[in-house]
Amino acid sequence: MSDNRTDALMAFLLGAAVGAGVALLLAPQSGEETRRRLGDAARKVGDDLDEKMRSAKDELKHRAGDLKAAIGAGRDAYGRARTSEEPAPTSTTL
Repeated sequence: MSDNRTDALMAFLLGAAVGAGVALLLAPQSGEETRRRLGDAARKVGDDLDEKMRSAKDELKHRAGDLKAAIGAGRDAYGRARTSEEPAPTSTTL
């Protein structure tokens, strides 16, 4: 995920949590019911954040694997170029 998307997602989640909290506090209901609903909302936000963190962690693992493979391929190409007359690759695309 890009930094802009992550920032926007976090801002949205924070805004949703604050909005839900304000709505619950201003609703005409008993204190016990309000506390229960606030707890439910907090658990839901926590679960959503946990899911997003797991997703981001999986994405980072995937990209780290790709990066390791690219570095390994670059090292192999460099080693072949140094030990033979084979020209070094000049492509700048990944």
